Amino acid sequence: MPAVSRPTEPVSRASTPILAASDDSLLTDVIGERRGGAEKGACRIARRIEESLIVSGWPYGAVCGSEQALAERFGAGRAVIREAVRILAVRGTARMVRGPRGGLQVLALDSRHTAAFLVGFGLFFGVTPVQLDETEAALDRVRLDLDALHLPGPEGTSRFAAVFAFFEDVVRAVRQAVSDGGSVRSSVLLTPEHLRHSRAGQIAERMLLECTAEEWARGRRLGSEEDLCFRYGADRDAFRQAVRILESAGAAETFCGRGHGLVSQAPREGTLARLVSCFFASGGVQAHIVMQVFERLSVGVIAMAASRASAEDCERVSQTLAKLEDSLERQDAVASLPHVFDAEEAIASVIANPLLQLFTKSLRGYPSARIPRDPALLDVMNRRFLTLSRPLLEALRNNNAQDAARAQKARVQGLARLSAVMPALASG
Repeated sequence: MPAVSRPTEPVSRASTPILAASDDSLLTDVIGERRGGAEKGACRIARRIEESLIVSGWPYGAVCGSEQALAERFGAGRAVIREAVRILAVRGTARMVRGPRGGLQVLALDSRHTAAFLVGFGLFFGVTPVQLDETEAALDRVRLDLDALHLPGPEGTSRFAAVFAFFEDVVRAVRQAVSDGGSVRSSVLLTPEHLRHSRAGQIAERMLLECTAEEWARGRRLGSEEDLCFRYGADRDAFRQAVRILESAGAAETFCGRGHGLVSQAPREGTLARLVSCFFASGGVQAHIVMQVFERLSVGVIAMAASRASAEDCERVSQTLAKLEDSLERQDAVASLPHVFDAEEAIASVIANPLLQLFTKSLRGYPSARIPRDPALLDVMNRRFLTLSRPLLEALRNNNAQDAARAQKARVQGLARLSAVMPALASG
């Protein structure tokens, strides 16, 4: 897979990008990572570091600080920082460099490494050749539509080329893996070679091999920390780093108390959508370029959903919008956010294509990284979302793909215009 070319030189290792210590953008909400229970400290720190680097333009080559400096910045122990760093290293976004001038170094993301996560996700959820054809056709329609705009990018190529090249390579890699009939037991997160560079990664790989993908998704109790350390001959630090690797992908959760322990679960889209955002930022892809791809792809996805929507599907969407309306009446903008994205996911789930749903969420997430999480502004956006979603629900009920496409186009464009002025309003 060709890497996305970076238009600027690496930042000097002497420079230190500012890492936010608080959640202040919509990215986490848009990709669904703020839902689903408590977030472990190491997972939260790794997420915040990646989000900060996305917003700062991905200054690869820069050093963000020593282990001690990061511990002080995030108010965490050094063991937790080491767990966070292990997560980042496995994802390929940053690594710890030792020595007097060392620290957490920002990496330029490798396309093959990044794509392997998405390939593993598609294989885990059993993407079929028909779904791959559907995804490929949807991307082709959007690419042809955008190519007709004649907007040249670097060296005369389309400015959208990097986005499509990445997704199309993922589709080809999944198709090849499906045709080869390979086992996906070790691909819950990524291919095994990304785990074998560290003791923690090796332990995570062994845990992934404990059961089939189907058993893993159903939720299998893998064991307590004490039992698993003994089983794998691991010390507690290495074992906890392995667990955080799994938890950061949403592929496992630790439950405290007698008779509990580490339990497997199906990996979440959100952590992968954030990794795609990191990849776009690393390649210098502009947010408005991604937004144009999202707008057109989402229109196609919504039209597809309208042609397939059942009465039960429409009722599920209606219920999420009703919950959104109720929370808005209580004037709680932050509490309304989950209902906004529950509605989005209820619609997207109608197409029953996990890879296409992941692509759409990834495209939707990246432009949101610079939108402030301001309650007053969010209230305006949430109310606008509700108004623009009602015609879409009606089109779904009528199974009218054309009306649904028009409603989605109006909704995306209306929200995009509003989000474009939100940062300025917040700073004003």
